[in-house]
Amino acid sequence: MKKMSKKLTSKWSLKKPLYLEKTDKRYRRHIKQLKLNGFTDSETWGLDSVIAEFILPRLIRFKELNIGFPDVFTFDSWNDVIDKMIFAFDWSLNCDDEKYDNLSKEEQEINWKKYEEGMQLFAKYFRHLWW
Repeated sequence: MKKMSKKLTSKWSLKKPLYLEKTDKRYRRHIKQLKLNGFTDSETWGLDSVIAEFILPRLIRFKELNIGFPDVFTFDSWNDVIDKMIFAFDWSLNCDDEKYDNLSKEEQEINWKKYEEGMQLFAKYFRHLWW
């Protein structure tokens, strides 16, 4: 499994608003929102990406640390399910990046099906993501 990128692991310190520079006229308002709510409106601009950026590195780490599995799985089959979830969140974040850029239409369709499967598994087994 690949290592988490610094981009994904450093983003959640929440010491400053996501996506905004100090020179942005909205910065002060977002600092107030951060102190009041723990997040800012800037995180809702692309909420799907923000959620995926939060979940992906944690799923990767969960798989590294995990020592158990739901009753309906073996350890290996549970890890396969987790891998499908990881793929789905990675694809969601990176489907337009060069990593997937040169795929044929058929390969893209296969990946979208894998994405949908991984997201369905995430929803179905959400309550099983503990050890």
